[in-house]
Amino acid sequence: MLVILHSGQTGVERGAHRGALATGLPVAGFMPLDRRDELGPVPPEVADLLTACFERGPRPAVRANVALASGVVVAVPDRSQAAKYTAMGAMLAAVRAAGIPWLAADPKLDLDDVAAWVRALPETSGSTRIMVTGPRGTRWHDGEVFAMRLVANLA
Repeated sequence: MLVILHSGQTGVERGAHRGALATGLPVAGFMPLDRRDELGPVPPEVADLLTACFERGPRPAVRANVALASGVVVAVPDRSQAAKYTAMGAMLAAVRAAGIPWLAADPKLDLDDVAAWVRALPETSGSTRIMVTGPRGTRWHDGEVFAMRLVANLA
């Protein structure tokens, strides 16, 4: 079983959420305790399926989701520059430190390649949990639509 993890804090994550619901994939994850991101409240239709994170420290919801993930897909405008987008360098450092496989995806990447990468990840405790995330701080204009297509292609 494939589960989509996210914190609801970026347009990419919200697009992944919508893509999962549209295709019947389960959604899980931790969101900030205050149900907000840098640009405002996490929409109720997204927040209602996530768990408030009580962990302390920087980006606690993101860290909590990384700890659950079987793999991480980072959706960015240009995958060759993945670490340069807002907060992606720190995110990728946390993923590497945890030893979790990750894949940078951009609109030029064949979505079937992403699906093959996800299918190759090991299942643990009956599921493969894919964290889908993207740049923080500013909304990537096409990020939500791209993440929706990417997740829908995984179903």
